[in-house]
Amino acid sequence: MQINHPGSVMSEPTDRTLLQGVHRGDERAFELLFQRHFTSVHGVVERIVGDPGEAEELTHDAFMKLYQRPIVDSDDANVRAWLYRVATNSAFNALRSRRRRLGWLRRFAGRADSRDRDDTDPAELVVERDESQRVRACLEQLPERQASALILRFSGMTYAEVAETLGISVGSVGTMLARAEHAFRTTYETEYGRERRQS
Repeated sequence: MQINHPGSVMSEPTDRTLLQGVHRGDERAFELLFQRHFTSVHGVVERIVGDPGEAEELTHDAFMKLYQRPIVDSDDANVRAWLYRVATNSAFNALRSRRRRLGWLRRFAGRADSRDRDDTDPAELVVERDESQRVRACLEQLPERQASALILRFSGMTYAEVAETLGISVGSVGTMLARAEHAFRTTYETEYGRERRQS
């Protein structure tokens, strides 16, 4: 843990400093890592599984793995990306084991629905729900890795974090996202373009 001398400016310990503390069995270091990253990791997992309670459990499991077997301390150790990778892998495994891939897409696309929007015009909500169903149907047809890349990027992750999470090179992220977006647009146009032209 970083020591601050009297009169010095307080600064937050880096993830690597905290990781070193976890290796030494420092409970406070682990607690700080948990407080720093839990919300963002949980948010990504919830977008995948669609259920806050299940997302919380899976996120806790990822942190427990870090606690029980800390990742190797090195110059390029990335605790945040490691947590994302472990948690998202667990989330997708949970979906596969229960055959809920379609369900997570519905919940993911449905996040833009009527939550906390009591003042919205009901007709507008119907239109948005129809659009969400279309988005879900198109995402369902993407390869899982492409869908994952879009979700992670949508969640605010950088290219480096997406690469680390998916286990690909940073240089491949842009290509994967471009292909995913192209596939999505092509599918959307094929499925729903004629309706739009006829209206």
